[in-house]
Amino acid sequence: MKNKNRWIGLSVVTAMTATTFGLGAIAPAEASTKGRRNTAIGLGAVTAYGLLKKNKKVAIIGGVGTAVAYNRYSKKKKWQKRTTEARRQAWYQQRYGRNWRAYYRPGS
Repeated sequence: MKNKNRWIGLSVVTAMTATTFGLGAIAPAEASTKGRRNTAIGLGAVTAYGLLKKNKKVAIIGGVGTAVAYNRYSKKKKWQKRTTEARRQAWYQQRYGRNWRAYYRPGS
């Protein structure tokens, strides 16, 4: 029985390792700002749970995760605003040519 359990455990570990390293070669999908925001909110809930249950380890891990997730969310949000504004400027430049600034209204 012990030998059977060892083989099962070894095969599970091998499958998990192969899957982990095999999927590392594939480019990950980009998360949207909504997904990043939801991740930060979820990790904030984990932090609150750890604080309410007085579990230091869960609270600290949740707090660090929340900070990292929020930082990534805010960077993505700023990048999205910049690219959106750049697209708007490019549209005005293409439509109105050299005189595009007379028609361009930032942030509207």
